[in-house]
Amino acid sequence: MIEKMKKITLLVSEKDRGEFISRLRRTGVVHVRHVTRPVHHEINFIEEKISKIEQMLSVLAPYAEKGQQDWRASSREKDVLGKVEEITQADREKQDLLSLSRDVENKIQWFGAWGEFYPEDVSSLREKRVYINLYRLNRQEFKNLEKDVPHIVIGRERGYVRIATVYMGQEQVLPFKQVTLPEAGPAKLRHQTDGISKRIGEREGFLKEQARSAEAMKKCLKKLKKEHEALLIKFGMREEDAFSFLQGFCPEKALDKIRSLAEQNDLGYLLEDPDDPDETPTLITNPKWVKIIDPVFRFMNTLPGYKEFDISFLFLMFFSLFFAMLIGDAGYGLLFFLVTFFVRRRFRDLPAEPFLLMYVLSAGTVVWGVITGTYFGVEKIAQLPFLNILVIHKISSFAESSQNAVIFICFVIGAAQLTIAHLMRAVKVINSIIALAQVGWVFILWGMFFAAGKFVIGNAFPAFAGWFLIAGICLVLFFTNPKKGFFKGAIITMASLPLSVISSFSDIVSYLRLFAVGYATVVMAESFNNLALGGGINSVIGGVAAAVILFLGHTLNIILGFMAVIVHGIRLNMLEFSNHLGMQWSGSKYEPFCENPET
Repeated sequence: MIEKMKKITLLVSEKDRGEFISRLRRTGVVHVRHVTRPVHHEINFIEEKISKIEQMLSVLAPYAEKGQQDWRASSREKDVLGKVEEITQADREKQDLLSLSRDVENKIQWFGAWGEFYPEDVSSLREKRVYINLYRLNRQEFKNLEKDVPHIVIGRERGYVRIATVYMGQEQVLPFKQVTLPEAGPAKLRHQTDGISKRIGEREGFLKEQARSAEAMKKCLKKLKKEHEALLIKFGMREEDAFSFLQGFCPEKALDKIRSLAEQNDLGYLLEDPDDPDETPTLITNPKWVKIIDPVFRFMNTLPGYKEFDISFLFLMFFSLFFAMLIGDAGYGLLFFLVTFFVRRRFRDLPAEPFLLMYVLSAGTVVWGVITGTYFGVEKIAQLPFLNILVIHKISSFAESSQNAVIFICFVIGAAQLTIAHLMRAVKVINSIIALAQVGWVFILWGMFFAAGKFVIGNAFPAFAGWFLIAGICLVLFFTNPKKGFFKGAIITMASLPLSVISSFSDIVSYLRLFAVGYATVVMAESFNNLALGGGINSVIGGVAAAVILFLGHTLNIILGFMAVIVHGIRLNMLEFSNHLGMQWSGSKYEPFCENPET
């Protein structure tokens, strides 16, 4: 349920503004909207501190070790900020050393191609008028090299030839680019690398030691962010003579706290209905058993607008059904249930909602797999005496005649879900004749349902379905824009109605994906079973190979199944259903100014 909000204006004397902000935070129910843009040097100053500490924590993050925190470390702002420059400098030095180490390693690798020698010896030979130069020529350049040029072929690689020329007495330079020698030999470079590694280790040791204070730094950062938030609110208030005022939003159920705050602190306040839904935050409250779907909404980063619908319950119901049909295997469902159980036992501190959701999805998958007789793609399991009783043979995964029945069920689900969307819109405007347009769309949807059955699976198109379409189109034409006048509104609606009607047909047919993907999952599981076990197992190697094929095949099938749930299961709710519901998902989260905001 989306909680009703009130727009609040609070008036306070200028001299009491600082104390007012502290009391407002303790009240913890007002989502503040800045009346004026908060600009002040105090804000800039504290933002700079926050940025420095966040940068420091990002530097230390790779070095933090669980259970290695120094809980005695100081979280005082002065002590924490005093470490910033030292830690930043240590990290900068480490990065420079790593860059230098890579450079030295490249030079060492250079000798791998040209052979190990000492560049100092080449310099010494030049003093004795023995001139050695290195060249890397392509094959054509090497082919055109004059025969009287004294040279030694060092090596060949990918169309190139490495040579060294040797001249006594007088140096002669070939008309090619010379290869520059490193300044030191491989032994000296390796020694240099050891020194660099030691210095890197020293920097890393220092950073690891500082990372033990990370929790204290985070505590300081949290305090600074609270101060920053208070400053934004303080300087986001508008001043009028000796008074300042603040605006925000508060749930109706928490208004008593606002009244109490005003009475105890002699504040002036004004309560209004929100005048702009786009700027009004959304607060959703649901029973715990419905809130298990919240992780999916967080994953999609979606929130309904203040004047939109909370579809949490419907999303949970249909998403669970879609998940079951897309995965479609009782064996997989049982596997998901067991994995969820053991992971939950291992990570008891994690939020419960994702695990409870997986229990529901797993149970739904088991039920659908049982009634369709699907267990890891093995038909014979469902033929066992007890399990065979539970199979609904008209929709069995292994019965050739069941495909049309499952497709029909998909169309029923689609028409039902989209009907719910239009009925919800009708209820929202129940006191207006616009509601009749939504009823018209219900008629159109069911007319298109029978049309989909006719064109896709060859069902008869009943005469009353045609009347559904006619009645629906008339209702939509005359009652979508009644304020324009019935006939003028009908002309305006006519411009987009044909495409909308066709779209409603395609939306219902879109639910066919539940059958197609679910059937593909069964076929893929069966194919891997036949590949692994079709020829029998005649040896240990054959048994191992079969086990590997089964494991990899079913693992791949499960991964593809989860991808299908994300692509198709969520899509049907967020696209087809939401479009018919008129959802824009334009909401902003209700974030009250309080002592311990949610992170």
